[in-house]
Amino acid sequence: MLACRIFLAPLPQLPYNRGDAKEPPPVTPGTERGLFMNERFFNRHEFKYVISEETATQMLEAIEPHMKRDRHTNETAHYRISSLYFDTRENLFHDEYLRAEQFRQKLRLRVYNQPTLMDPCFFEIKKKFKGFVSKRRARLTLKSVYDWLADRITLQDLCEAFPLEAHVLREIGFLRQHYRLEPRVVIAYIRQAHVGIFDEDLRVTMDRQLTRRTTLLEPHLGCDPAHDDLYLPTGRVVLEVKSSGTIPLWLAGTLSRLSCRKQAFSKYSTSYSPPEVNDTAVESDRRHA
Repeated sequence: MLACRIFLAPLPQLPYNRGDAKEPPPVTPGTERGLFMNERFFNRHEFKYVISEETATQMLEAIEPHMKRDRHTNETAHYRISSLYFDTRENLFHDEYLRAEQFRQKLRLRVYNQPTLMDPCFFEIKKKFKGFVSKRRARLTLKSVYDWLADRITLQDLCEAFPLEAHVLREIGFLRQHYRLEPRVVIAYIRQAHVGIFDEDLRVTMDRQLTRRTTLLEPHLGCDPAHDDLYLPTGRVVLEVKSSGTIPLWLAGTLSRLSCRKQAFSKYSTSYSPPEVNDTAVESDRRHA
């Protein structure tokens, strides 16, 4: 099958200036408690696919000559992500997804692996407009965020404690107040992540074992079988391709050859209405793979 290069429209510039702010000191990558990404601003294209494990295996074989494991992962290129999502009592952000609104947004608190209360976490605003994804994140400590959410400290206290994050924190504070956002659900999963050898802006990730819980809304607690529900059928993998530029020809050809079908998929919204995938659909995917 003849594959064509996918040309993407230029990404709009974010209305934020990093100024002369310095990045926080690095933490040894790959450690369980020290794992985090320093970047605060993202602006890129994201493409999502729900595939079988067989297709995932073939995808890993295809990307091996072109990609390497993300430096934040362990030796098998995996790490765990747990995110606390916020929404209104009427589930406004979820409804925006269901209505396929051109502009959608999310607010979430994200941690990696199993951190302590004094380890880094990321408070993130994610927005999507006509296929473009922008993300802004504030790097904080879990304890400081929990204190703020419990009204033990003020937004001003938080901004003074983390001055480099003040710009994003004030936007988060506005969203919380304007929409009266509340913690709704913790979504967790295991991510296998790779980046381009020559272009680390290109990312291919595979997410497995997606779980949700609506109690114990503290993402650092990890997985609890008594409260966490697996909501993606066994044998299904969420494949994501991310880049701020063009998707390379070899990757576009691989996606086409493996019959990976691009689709809208929100981990948050899907947790409310888990997909029903019967054996016939899985078997069809395997044949195409």
